[in-house]
Amino acid sequence: MSEDKFNLSRRKALAALGTIGVASAGAGLGTSAYFSDQETFENNQLTAGTLDLGVGYSVHYSDWSDDEGTGISEVNMYDGAAGETGGVSDLESGHTGLPTNDAWLISVPDGEVDAFLDNTETSSLDNGGCDGIEAATNADGESALISLGDVKPGDFGEVTFDLELCTNPGYVWINNPDGYTADENGTTEPEADDPDEGEGVELLDVVQAAVWLDDGDNYQDGGESPILFGSLGSVLDDLNSGNGVRIDGTNVAASDITPVDFTRTGVTRFDFSGDGNYDADVELTADPAGGGGKVAHATSDGATTADYVTTGVSLPGEPTLGELTDDPTNPTTTLTYEYYGGANNGNSAPDEVYLLIEEADGTRNVVYRASNDGAPADEMWKTRNVHREVAGNPDNNAGFNWMNLSNGGNNIGNGGPTSDLSETFGDDAVVLAMAAGRGTTGGGDVLDTYYRNPEVGGESAGSFPTACFRGETDFSAAFAWWVPVDHGNEIQSDSVEFDLGFYTEQCRHNDGSGMNNEGVSDQVDDDAE
Repeated sequence: MSEDKFNLSRRKALAALGTIGVASAGAGLGTSAYFSDQETFENNQLTAGTLDLGVGYSVHYSDWSDDEGTGISEVNMYDGAAGETGGVSDLESGHTGLPTNDAWLISVPDGEVDAFLDNTETSSLDNGGCDGIEAATNADGESALISLGDVKPGDFGEVTFDLELCTNPGYVWINNPDGYTADENGTTEPEADDPDEGEGVELLDVVQAAVWLDDGDNYQDGGESPILFGSLGSVLDDLNSGNGVRIDGTNVAASDITPVDFTRTGVTRFDFSGDGNYDADVELTADPAGGGGKVAHATSDGATTADYVTTGVSLPGEPTLGELTDDPTNPTTTLTYEYYGGANNGNSAPDEVYLLIEEADGTRNVVYRASNDGAPADEMWKTRNVHREVAGNPDNNAGFNWMNLSNGGNNIGNGGPTSDLSETFGDDAVVLAMAAGRGTTGGGDVLDTYYRNPEVGGESAGSFPTACFRGETDFSAAFAWWVPVDHGNEIQSDSVEFDLGFYTEQCRHNDGSGMNNEGVSDQVDDDAE
């Protein structure tokens, strides 16, 4: 029997934390031979803010034991070629793939995913919120989140980290601060006879892994899409580079773009200029109109750029196109967000909206529509009624039609006026995700557009994601792994041990490029010191 190990240390599955001390400043008092007067405002203080990260987790592991199917009406195994996993297009309508939709070994009905996760949960710990940060203070520094002694081809699992920045906004990286340890642990006879056995530890290449920004439900849905995807060795190498990988979103070169990149949950930056820089971003900033709270700001920092950026959310309730179009003006369900053209905004506002639509047969389409209200820099909050555009009755630019990126960017309806999307995809098609996009990829543009309040049927769909996570707001990151079913003897007795951690930096006066976190990589938490 093999003794394959796959260890994730709990000690490093906690935040690397940045803290600042306290300083004070008092007013001085001088004397003079001249008539003078001194009015003193006493006890002035400057008190530094804090930056702290609470981390909780839940862990799941599937080894195909009988009890995993309790309460599950249907479990489908991917039946493709050996060594392959199913993709989104292979899923039956109404099914969720595990461990991810993009690489699934099994699928279960959407409404039964929670039951399957309950059956396969191996451990969990609440983050305790900013009042306690219990996960950090309860760590024993020894036990592992994942410690498996008999991994077989076809096994899979995931750990979802539930995070909360306390008080102040921050950038957050997931990392593998100390690399990994891999060992062959000798070679069994079947392993030596396997034609795939070679130099090195095959488990690093055979096991596959993915990382994504999650909504906290422990599986990939809506507009969620992997930030990292590949062999365990390659993913760990990426996480061990610099500060690791920022989990707010991802950067995509023009040559690597796929349609779903535009509706990805989080921030996605596109390098259309081809210079290797990503000059368009979505920042967390104060309301430009002076209101309370923070909003998302698509910006190129005052420069003209051909780069592009989107900020996407998964839609609660997944409205159907029928619900959005049954009345062209006041439908059963509305879909809206607000936008504000800043003083330096260039050619367009609100610019593009992107929708991820799933048809009744499971086919997915990414569609987009541009809009320009004719006053891109008028510094006023306005509402974009996306449902009216979906119904072919837009507030602006009736001649602008929807484009289908999943079908080569073709114009839906072969030209204007704006098409009713339900006539193309059916009333029962659902909208899984929505993203606001900003940029002009041809001649370039100055980006200065703000977004807030995405809503479905008048109910909040959360906040538009930004490169900087809001303080005192929950967010989650998922790490999934799986062993493809065509591999066997070459991984016998192999073991890999590694750490996962999180690193955070303040957002203010910081471009998010990341400083060196070497000084905090070995800390369990600062609260215990």
